[in-house]
Amino acid sequence: MIQNLLIKIYNKLIIGTKNKSTPSTMSLRSTIQSTLDLGFSLLCLGPLTVLFWRGTFNAITDIAFRDLPTFSSRWYPALILYLIGTTMKILVDLTKHSLRSILINKGPCLQSFSSMILVYLDAFFGVVMWVGGFNLLYVFPGLHWYGLTGVLLVASSILMVIKAFNSTGSVPLGISTDEFENVYNPNNYFGTKFENSCSYKVILDTIFSYTVVHTLVICCWWGMWELENRYILFPCEITVKDIQAWDSVIISYFLVFVVVAINNSVKEMREEDGQFSKTAAATFTAFLAFLAALNFWRGIWSLMDFYFFPSMSLWNNLLLSHVVGFLGTYIAGSSLTLTQSSEKDSNTPDFLSFQYWSKYGACGKKNLYEDLDQHSETTPLVNEV
Repeated sequence: MIQNLLIKIYNKLIIGTKNKSTPSTMSLRSTIQSTLDLGFSLLCLGPLTVLFWRGTFNAITDIAFRDLPTFSSRWYPALILYLIGTTMKILVDLTKHSLRSILINKGPCLQSFSSMILVYLDAFFGVVMWVGGFNLLYVFPGLHWYGLTGVLLVASSILMVIKAFNSTGSVPLGISTDEFENVYNPNNYFGTKFENSCSYKVILDTIFSYTVVHTLVICCWWGMWELENRYILFPCEITVKDIQAWDSVIISYFLVFVVVAINNSVKEMREEDGQFSKTAAATFTAFLAFLAALNFWRGIWSLMDFYFFPSMSLWNNLLLSHVVGFLGTYIAGSSLTLTQSSEKDSNTPDFLSFQYWSKYGACGKKNLYEDLDQHSETTPLVNEV
């Protein structure tokens, strides 16, 4: 498997220092791992994720609205897409919860096949939901600057009040790997699970997570995306020429490194720093992470419009984009990144979740014995992989 080959190369480069446990060596190894993780997310997983969404989003848009040139005429198919996407996302998540206890002791082949099908459906209907949501917002409130700004401010404010604004983040600062526990423990706002909650609570939590929280995330992205398109970075580089497609990429990379630089400082803020200061710092960093993700998607999407087999016919191009994006992330063991979900913010804010290489030890498995001498009496002797 290509993923195992990549991890073996990583082991040769990094794990050779495993037996050296001096603080300086451990710090160097941690820095190298984090750098590799971020580079892999920026240069591989991030573009593959955007590639899948570009092909799927544009194909669905072309099918649904081909004969509807004006935004005002799109409300009905947009509503149908939004309802179908939302309903299917809820059903897929509930299916994951239900299948977890059934598949947990099954063979890896059955687990992998089931995960691939569920993740693909999750990713596909996630795009359907976003296409419907975007086009509903094009109908109302429309593309005037005050409508866009109003949607962005209202949606962002509500997400901050209910402590879910971190859900606006995405690649390259956040990726998800395809471990069994990740796939079959889908996120929801209240964190309910079938194992420790009543079935109706899990169902209601999942419905709330998508119909309210995730819908607000869509509103934030739509408002900021169109503000940049039409007012902030006008004229829109997506429709002008390729040299202007780089501005969002540059903005994104700059903001990514800003968030990486300040993340630990924000996480380590203490109570004596004041609750207001902690909240303000976390909110500011979360907004930077949101802008970094949005501009990364916007910029990479634009570049793909210009450079991803531009001579190919539209539908062949979109189909290839869809297939390559999904297979690339699946082979890398991170197709779960293609899905979009929402959850409540952690009490300890962490805006970086792009761990990939650092999850693995020798032979592509998580090293259960790393730094064993530092374990305490309360540390579990056996961990799940």
